[in-house]
Amino acid sequence: MNTVIVGQGAIGLLCYHRLSQLKKHNKANGLISLLPSTKTSLTQYSFSEINGEAKNFPLTLANNQTLTCAQLIVVCVKSYQVADALKAIHHLIADDAIIIVTHNGLGTLEEISYLFKPSQCLFALLLTQGAKKTADYHIEHTGEGESNLGIIWGEPVAEKKRHLLELMTQSLQPVNFQENIKQAQWEKIAINCVINPLSALENIDNGKINQRIYQDTVRDIIKEVVNVGAREGVELAENVLLSLVTKVAERTKKNISSMRADIMNKRRTEIDYINGYIHRLGEKHQLATPMNTKLWLAVKVLEKQYLPQ
Repeated sequence: MNTVIVGQGAIGLLCYHRLSQLKKHNKANGLISLLPSTKTSLTQYSFSEINGEAKNFPLTLANNQTLTCAQLIVVCVKSYQVADALKAIHHLIADDAIIIVTHNGLGTLEEISYLFKPSQCLFALLLTQGAKKTADYHIEHTGEGESNLGIIWGEPVAEKKRHLLELMTQSLQPVNFQENIKQAQWEKIAINCVINPLSALENIDNGKINQRIYQDTVRDIIKEVVNVGAREGVELAENVLLSLVTKVAERTKKNISSMRADIMNKRRTEIDYINGYIHRLGEKHQLATPMNTKLWLAVKVLEKQYLPQ
């Protein structure tokens, strides 16, 4: 598959690195190129493995021709950037292309579904690996994880689906195909609704979420997600979600969450697509979501202190 990675952030470069390194060992994988959001003349990037080994690697940049010839487009940008990123290139994407989006939160499908042709296919990749951008085109791989892939729009031919799963599993291993990706998306947003805003607002590492002082808040967040999910046709178990939050917080206990990193670096967060998404669905179904609403508004207040109005 000729593949274009959209986005030069930590996850974009992680995906580009893993796919391009796989291509080195298997020339049948096609051309792998990167489409950055801003112009660059760089011809290489730096990648540090978890063990600390750092090297420079060649960088192949995408252009209109590579976009037109791509069978796979992997969109690795923040949730609030997805719509603009796809609007800019959708007219160049082949009629039978597969598009993958990977970001935190939910709500982007409603913003982009009108851009797709019936013959195209959209997948969601719930990537749990950790990566940190230390400088432009310099990233560190900070954590392994098991990821999920599933269809959220269209249906690819069987051979393409098989090839895609092989490609993603070999490069970003392990990757599991989920027939019900919506369930996995809701489980992930439940975790994000807890860990992201609490770690950002309290300025704490992920592991401290498991302290007793936060447990009442955690339960309130999860209860609201379960109630809203039920109205959206998603059956979630409160005890299962609480257990997932505890495990993820423990597994990433020394990590800085993406939302906390955004606040620390004075960037826009993805709060509108996490707790803000739960708030909007609560309004839609006339369900009160006081804790998620409170956290959404609190993070927006922090953003307003440094974002241009």
